[in-house]
Amino acid sequence: MAKTLSELLESDEIEDTIFDDNALAACDIRGKYFRDCRFQHLRLAEISLRDCTFEDCIFESCDLTMATVAGAAFHEARFRRTKLMGVDWTDVRGMIFTATFEECNLSHATFAKRKLCGMVLRDCRIHESTFLQVDLRQAVFTGSDLLGTRFLDTDLREADLSTASNYQINPAENRLQKTRFSHEAALALAEQLGVVVPR
Repeated sequence: MAKTLSELLESDEIEDTIFDDNALAACDIRGKYFRDCRFQHLRLAEISLRDCTFEDCIFESCDLTMATVAGAAFHEARFRRTKLMGVDWTDVRGMIFTATFEECNLSHATFAKRKLCGMVLRDCRIHESTFLQVDLRQAVFTGSDLLGTRFLDTDLREADLSTASNYQINPAENRLQKTRFSHEAALALAEQLGVVVPR
């Protein structure tokens, strides 16, 4: 017989479980360890994920707007078609967290002092967000819309923004080397450096 949600959450470690019951939003899951779990079609706006660990977990079509992630750890987590607006990733546990974002909304998010090397943000909406002192070496922003997003003192060496749109990056405020830009962004970058490029 399948366990009820409350029975599942009696344990501090939960493995290989599908969560698709919006009752989870009313549960206290702080400090829980989730491995190989799938969270799908959940409305979890403003939920506290404080001190949780998510290892090899998938979030599919969820609403995590304004979720609290302080002290949480994400190892090989995958977010698909999930709303993550207003999430402050600054106090995620550890300097490194690995996550992939596909077709997600990460607008008004804050990433500060994180190692996000090789992070994949595919077809995401990332409006008015901030990357401050972030290591984004080899990060990939395939098809992502970065309207109004700020990059400050961020390492973008070998990052790929060639198919991203609506971004402006100040070369005086960020580390750029072998960074891939779209043609339009490369022209804007050249102009910031005082280079005149015939159009």
